[in-house]
Amino acid sequence: MRSSFLSFAPDVSKEQCQAEHWIDIENVSESVKMTPEEIENLNARILRTYGTEMHDLKNEAFAKEERVVYDKWCGNFLSFGIQGINWTVRDAQNSVDKNVHIKYGIATSQGLIKQFPMETFLADEEDPSDPEWDEAALCLCMVGEPLLILGSVQEESYLYVRNECSEGWISAESVAVCRNRAEWLMAAFPIHPLVVTGDMVWLEASAVYPGTSAYRLRMGTVLELCVEEGIPEIKETIETNRIKGTGALIETTEAQAEQRVQNRLSWNNYIVWLPCRAPDGSFFRQKGLIPMSRDVSVGYLSLTNEEIIKQAFKCLGDRYGWGGMLESRDCSSYIREVYRCFGWILPRNTTGQLQMPVRKIELAGRRCSEKKQILKVLEPGTLLYFPGHVMMYLGYENGNFYVINDVSRLVKEGETMPVRVRSVIVNTLAVRRPNLRTWMEELTLALIPWET
Repeated sequence: MRSSFLSFAPDVSKEQCQAEHWIDIENVSESVKMTPEEIENLNARILRTYGTEMHDLKNEAFAKEERVVYDKWCGNFLSFGIQGINWTVRDAQNSVDKNVHIKYGIATSQGLIKQFPMETFLADEEDPSDPEWDEAALCLCMVGEPLLILGSVQEESYLYVRNECSEGWISAESVAVCRNRAEWLMAAFPIHPLVVTGDMVWLEASAVYPGTSAYRLRMGTVLELCVEEGIPEIKETIETNRIKGTGALIETTEAQAEQRVQNRLSWNNYIVWLPCRAPDGSFFRQKGLIPMSRDVSVGYLSLTNEEIIKQAFKCLGDRYGWGGMLESRDCSSYIREVYRCFGWILPRNTTGQLQMPVRKIELAGRRCSEKKQILKVLEPGTLLYFPGHVMMYLGYENGNFYVINDVSRLVKEGETMPVRVRSVIVNTLAVRRPNLRTWMEELTLALIPWET
């Protein structure tokens, strides 16, 4: 369907591509579904639940070298080595540094975690000509995300890392290594969080601080607010001079000190700590400014159906990126980032999300008529699944059931060949999978995250 200069999926109107439309017609509740304390407790349960494939980084104990990393890398290599990787198994064994002790890292850029410590592209077996589908891609790290560094290849060009929902190889250029666990805990788990609630937020360009100039922050990124008295204090100048070796103490007025936040006064800006990587790979942080006009929140959003829908629609039209490639989202990471704005920690993949200890409604094996009756009473924001895909339920209108989701490909009603969608879209459940079954027919589960 087309409207002026926009096109939409079949049976979708321009009005249906507005969050307010579904909030109005579904009479979406503004009541808080879970308190922050309840969300925190649920997060802890998710981390402990078998099958979610989550990692409780704070509480995992690592007192030895992780030989398993070395062995796992070789296993991965053997499994995928036939798809165009030129290294031999012996090359792989010689390259992996087997004597790396556990270190603590912080992501300082949007680094892609992959299955292998190399840029090699693993083509999609179903469509090897597709240049935008890398089977080796696993997960895209957010700025400020905590990482456990479990191994490296020689010269440390790639690090084997574990984040809260995945593990694999990442370019060392995307990671800063903390001096110790205490520094890592201070830097990676904000006490006064500023949450990026917009689709993407860019910092202003800066010639003074090129390392964080035009920093790109994606939805769900969490930074520590600077709550010190004053703005940047003189002690920061002293520390800078110590590093430079000058040892000079510079007399500084408060106004001059304020001006050194990105070389600007901080008026009408949030002051945050930005994680940075020194030339030697070590971690440091510096103050940065985020304009108050940016789509950010002091603290996490309140979990209401209305806010969930509003967050989901902020990504409408964004490109799809399997495993986080192209600095984009796939279906499960899209849902994960939306819910992250409420303080929720969701598993990375659909298989893990299906294991969360929350209310589930089995749809597999039911007739479509039964599924429709169930869907009609579900609240917007409910998650719907079929194998390999997750979507967010919006509501029922004009005989159709609507969802918003990040889609790779589908078959339009009345056609037989799949098309690459590769975007966050609104569509009905009448579209088809490549097996030509409708999404309604394929639905296997409804998951209500706020009911436990």
